[in-house]
Amino acid sequence: MTDLTRVVIISGEGTGPGAIEPHTGAPTLRAIRARLTRERCGGDRWAHAIAYVAEGEGVNVETDSPRYWSPAYDRALSKD
Repeated sequence: MTDLTRVVIISGEGTGPGAIEPHTGAPTLRAIRARLTRERCGGDRWAHAIAYVAEGEGVNVETDSPRYWSPAYDRALSKD
């Protein structure tokens, strides 16, 4: 099971890079999926969640596929 305490939500419209925001809700799969559903606005937007695994490594929360953990994700998590 992936640790869900360090999760970022990346969402946007079209083919743009999207916005990176920390997931501030409960650290559960159910809460993260609910947030993604709200972000997707019934199909008008795209969104995915990346959980931190180790230095430079992350995982897509929904698919369990490996993802690169960008330094930008750490910056998003450190903002208050």
